[in-house]
Amino acid sequence: MKKYHIISNPAAGKTRSGKNLKIAESVFTERGVAFETHLSQCVGDATQIARRLTEKGETEIVTLGGDGTLHEVLNGLADPSACNLGLIPSGTGNDFAEHIGLSLDAKEAASLILNGEPKETDYLEVGGVRCMNVAGVGIDVDVLDRCKRGKLKGKIKYLLSLIQSLFKFKGCKLEIESEGRTETRNVLIAAACNGSQFGGGIKICPAAEADDRKLNAVIVDFIDGKRKIIKAFLELMKGKILEYPATTHFTCNRMRVVPETPCTMQLDGELYTDIPFDVRLKSGLKFYR
Repeated sequence: MKKYHIISNPAAGKTRSGKNLKIAESVFTERGVAFETHLSQCVGDATQIARRLTEKGETEIVTLGGDGTLHEVLNGLADPSACNLGLIPSGTGNDFAEHIGLSLDAKEAASLILNGEPKETDYLEVGGVRCMNVAGVGIDVDVLDRCKRGKLKGKIKYLLSLIQSLFKFKGCKLEIESEGRTETRNVLIAAACNGSQFGGGIKICPAAEADDRKLNAVIVDFIDGKRKIIKAFLELMKGKILEYPATTHFTCNRMRVVPETPCTMQLDGELYTDIPFDVRLKSGLKFYR
């Protein structure tokens, strides 16, 4: 008999995860399906739970949380191609959920898992770490650092941090290698995208699709001057950053970035300092969507 395992992050989305868990459990109970709930207690716990379950042969894994929880669960799967992964969006941003068109209503998201068929979905692997949505280096990391230091909550904190970073970030010099070509550039951001948005709805790559077996690379050169910065910000908020003259966009299967000096990168909004920015496209994951 099929059994679903709900991995829930109680800290996601403030009180939202608790409410959504009750709704999801109610839907599963009403449908008479077997399920078990597992609560993560700290950072990295969802990864350990997912690994323990899938190493025992469990295949129906449901994430209840935001992009960070999804990131942890994805990295815990013993074999992504052997699992069916569901998501009940319950975080602050829910960027990957919005990208693939998942309902943010917990009842609808739970019903989709029970009624639908999982579809093959791409993901990224960066220096051995899996990434569901967007991996990046540059201003996105500076923004996340400001978010962590700030006192505001919700999507507004990312927007205000982005505005601050646009005027204070001084660029990041990188060597970028892809499809046999290597170039050195001073960038505002270099991102590898499976999803189209991050930061609670900011469209970094509207062209990205999660099932086209293509890695979308987006590189925005460093912008100097307040007018140009403001224009770039407006284009980003309108979802037109790919049309901006300082932006380079291309698709590939692998992208390697080497910073001139060691720097932090972000994968699904999680910060990493000790892995290479060597991105490969992966497929085979089956996702309820």
